[in-house]
Amino acid sequence: MVEAVESGKLHSIGISNYYTKEQVEEVLSFAEITPAVIQNENHIYYQNAELRDYVKQYGIVMESWYPFGGRGHTQESFENDVILDLAKAHGKTAAQIILRWHLQDGYIAIPGSSNPDHIAENYDIFDFELSEDEMNRIRGIDEQRRYEHW
Repeated sequence: MVEAVESGKLHSIGISNYYTKEQVEEVLSFAEITPAVIQNENHIYYQNAELRDYVKQYGIVMESWYPFGGRGHTQESFENDVILDLAKAHGKTAAQIILRWHLQDGYIAIPGSSNPDHIAENYDIFDFELSEDEMNRIRGIDEQRRYEHW
């Protein structure tokens, strides 16, 4: 991967499934190139804000894999009372509120969909902002509950 970056074939390198400071520090102890992104499970029930804040010092950004909670858990996120309350207040869908939270809180979120309507809905999050109080309400949902464990 380093050779591919040095030859110009790749712009940057990312890593996946590193959830603790210690794991990131281990990678950084031998990495010739600092990863640009860490792709992890991140959603309203597992925010891992401590790691997100920690890696900022290295210029590393967190990408949310399963930004809605993942297969079998999406509806739980979409039916959360806080999310539904904010969706109603902003005239948006639950998905749009969750994606806007990811964006404003410093995560990269790339939701998967093959449905053109869902893709358009997911993109339509740039015409509103969540207030700091609303952001804190979503932060309060965090239970440090991961759904995948490898």
